[in-house]
Amino acid sequence: MDKDPQNNNERLTRQQYRQQQTTISNDSKEEQQLSRTDQKIEQEQLTSEQKMQRLRKRLNIAIISLVVAIIIVYLILFFVK
Repeated sequence: MDKDPQNNNERLTRQQYRQQQTTISNDSKEEQQLSRTDQKIEQEQLTSEQKMQRLRKRLNIAIISLVVAIIIVYLILFFVK
């Protein structure tokens, strides 16, 4: 009795199994990767509101990181007399 539910009636040889796995992995890689033209089309489809939200998020991160860096510099200057 087979323990694997996918192989109920059919058993694969090693070569067939490897070939099956490589085709599955190639298909998933193709789905995950977007070409430059696809990325450009996707970027153009973003609304101005979405672009503003993304820019706001980036600016907030930049401002917070600068404030933290300034605080660290002041602490270093204060304790290293």
